[in-house]
Amino acid sequence: MTQLGYLYEIRHRLVRIGLPALVSRGMFALWGFVTIFIIRSLPEDAYAVYAVAKSFEMFGTLLGGGFIHQAILKLASEGDSRREKQLANSGILMSLVFSCIAAALLLAGGGPLQTFYGSLDLGGVYLPIAGVIVSGALCGFPRLLLLTKHRTRDVMVSDVAQFIVRAGIVGVLILTGALTTASQIFTATVIANLVAFCISFALARGLFSPSQGMSRGSLSSVMSFAVITLGTTVANFVYTRTDILMLGKIAPDDVAAYGASRSLTGVILMITHAGNMILLPLVSRMWTSGKRSLVSARVWSTVLIAEVLALPAVAVCVLFPREALDFIYSGKYSDGWPITLVLGALLVVRPLGSFFATASAGVGKPQYSFYGVLISGIVNVGLNAILIPRMGGFGAALATTAAVVLGTVWIVLISTRFIRSNV
Repeated sequence: MTQLGYLYEIRHRLVRIGLPALVSRGMFALWGFVTIFIIRSLPEDAYAVYAVAKSFEMFGTLLGGGFIHQAILKLASEGDSRREKQLANSGILMSLVFSCIAAALLLAGGGPLQTFYGSLDLGGVYLPIAGVIVSGALCGFPRLLLLTKHRTRDVMVSDVAQFIVRAGIVGVLILTGALTTASQIFTATVIANLVAFCISFALARGLFSPSQGMSRGSLSSVMSFAVITLGTTVANFVYTRTDILMLGKIAPDDVAAYGASRSLTGVILMITHAGNMILLPLVSRMWTSGKRSLVSARVWSTVLIAEVLALPAVAVCVLFPREALDFIYSGKYSDGWPITLVLGALLVVRPLGSFFATASAGVGKPQYSFYGVLISGIVNVGLNAILIPRMGGFGAALATTAAVVLGTVWIVLISTRFIRSNV
């Protein structure tokens, strides 16, 4: 059966499960549009602080248990026995502990970070970012358990509520002219995370199994998988956020324009994120239940859907980058159109790398993604060091493109070979 034939055959199931996932991730895309107004409202120096502090938040979230989330989703999706419930319990406990440690380390390291970024006033952002790390971990637990059962509609309800609260608070601040610092945005995120946790916990309360406890084996299994994921996420952070961090140090005048272009093109990535929400538990269950011959076709089908959905937005970014920036940012960052063009073209490649990385995790080979991201990270950091001093934000965009393309080629080749050899 061709990919188009398969998609036609499952069109009703695709809408039932896929549409809520797309709406769910669409909330993050809508937040990207809110970010546009944040960029337009904040003074340029305040937005530069936000862009750099956002990197702190992402890094803290990853080290603060975020790297365990993929292990929970993969391992808990393999079945419905006591083993899977113990694995979920183990992952939740470990993630909560790591999130508290990461928050504490961030608060303790505020002084040295401020010294390093002497030209940017980062005072006041550390406490709310620590709150985002812990509340984000709490919010993620019921959400992950819902995804293991493909209950994307319930996840959608939680994500929509989270967006409404966060965007509502920030929107009021923008409309009243009271939005002046990055810390206000992170505080709004903490409140939204707590609201989303309450809602998703109520929806997923039947999926928690504390009575099943944990075992040494379940803790070991989660950690074994998560350690590889940690390496992948850290390396991924390096080559996706090093550009902002290095620009903040080497070319601070380009941080705002580069961040604006990334925010614009990043909105389209919600399609890829929606596909991954469904793909990881699906591949994991198919692989362990003996349906391995279907895995490759499912991954390519997901790639096809993502490419078709993203094509109009990619065309705008590539063909009319200056016009898009003029329209969205009222001419504030129009000089960054070459960055938008490069990052927009890169969106064609991203679904391939992302979906095959997810598939490799689903079949029990997360190390493939780690190796690919590690290689890409080394290339990215090296190119950033060479290109940013000479070309600023445009050089950072070129470095990111080279790294992503290299990583995509690696993960597609190695994961496809493994899947075929084990069918």
